[in-house]
Amino acid sequence: MKPFAVLIPERIDIEGIVNVNPSLFEEDYLRYLINMIVIKQGRMIENHEFQIESYFEKKPYYGSSERYVKIESLKKGSQYQKHKQLCEYLCQDNVMVNRSRTRTKLVSVFERILYIPAKNSFEYRIGAYYRKSKLKIEFIQDQQIIKAIKGNESKYDSELKRGHYKFFQKYFDQNKLQIDLPKAVELCELRHEGHKQYDKYVKEMTQITNIYNGIYRLTFKKNSLGRIYTNLTQLPKVYRRFISYNDKKLSEMDISNSVIFFMGILLDNLLNKDSIKELFNKDIYNNILNGESSFLLLMFYKSFESLSQKEVKLIQQLGRNGTFYDEFVFLFDRYFTFEEMRGLYEEDNEDNYVGTDKQKRKISKKQLLAMLFAKQTQYLKEQEVFKIKFPELLDSINKFKDEVGHEKLSYLLFQIEACFVLDVVARTFNKKNYRNAPVFTLHDCLITTSDYVDDLQQVFNECFSQYLGCFPKTEIEEW
Repeated sequence: MKPFAVLIPERIDIEGIVNVNPSLFEEDYLRYLINMIVIKQGRMIENHEFQIESYFEKKPYYGSSERYVKIESLKKGSQYQKHKQLCEYLCQDNVMVNRSRTRTKLVSVFERILYIPAKNSFEYRIGAYYRKSKLKIEFIQDQQIIKAIKGNESKYDSELKRGHYKFFQKYFDQNKLQIDLPKAVELCELRHEGHKQYDKYVKEMTQITNIYNGIYRLTFKKNSLGRIYTNLTQLPKVYRRFISYNDKKLSEMDISNSVIFFMGILLDNLLNKDSIKELFNKDIYNNILNGESSFLLLMFYKSFESLSQKEVKLIQQLGRNGTFYDEFVFLFDRYFTFEEMRGLYEEDNEDNYVGTDKQKRKISKKQLLAMLFAKQTQYLKEQEVFKIKFPELLDSINKFKDEVGHEKLSYLLFQIEACFVLDVVARTFNKKNYRNAPVFTLHDCLITTSDYVDDLQQVFNECFSQYLGCFPKTEIEEW
């Protein structure tokens, strides 16, 4: 088995600490203790982002390196009995460091919150001298420690472990799904030199090493968006080129205007076909055609019943040919100043805004989606833009939000999207190609090896044509 990569603040000299007290320490267990603080702090940001279901609602999360975390003692291995003693030692000023050429001082590796019965257990963070220093990759060889770490840190929701979507799990195989660790780390260091955001740096280093180590976290949001979240969905796009499966490059197939396409499907009342009702008659979709979601559908049709066929046909046309957001680019230019456009673009993108059509389209997509799923009192300027082309549709959307709550429109549309993309297309592709190619999900994208992505697109078009009589425009991009 390959060694297990851990993240250690660069200033910490593992061998030096062990040599001072060799009877107490074993190098791999010391690396484990330090690494657990780093990766748990790194995951704090990811967990925070995950709790916010819409990307346009995300708010920054600062100070993770200042926060305290629990470090579980390993239930197996020769160091288990020493865990408390080791942590106690690391919290004391026992490590000699140089303050200058002629002066030294003693520092602690850890700081901690003391145990209070019935309130909190011991929690730790990296000591002040080492905190926020550059991270280095070291490796653990002890297989018992590696097994314990992977057991504690991996997470599989029941629907992905043994439930409805368990077929996705088998592709998260460390021997096949790999990341080029040196190149990914090199890019992460380079990015950190530019953005200077230490929390972001730690989060990305954690994401990279988790994929390398085969620590997978697979989560299914059953009761809201119906989407699957994995290491691949959380990994920033810039690192995708370092991912491979069976030594093959990956490619994604993306639905150009997924939300708009499925809104057009709803407006055409296609979900009332018997063949489609059967697809949704499962608990996995929160019973879209039953229970609460049946009520949502009834309210949707009630809110949109007076919508003109002219607007229905237009949104269906734009949703299918993938040009919906392009239609609004010139309107954003009219309603927003260059400085406003730059601010909207650069808060989510790392390149500078110069006003290209591609950049403007990104703004159009981001802001219109945000407006569609936000409260009626938000994104008022975007509502004015949308109203120019779809005045009746905007009134119907706001009426629906008034009746059932603004978040329910996203739940309805994303669960319908999940049914067709995950349960129909991905499942069909998996049955056909599971011996030869993987399938991963990235919200409205599906991913496979580049040599099978054309097959994936063909399956997609066939499935959508079978159930809906049409299919949206898709785009293929190699990672």
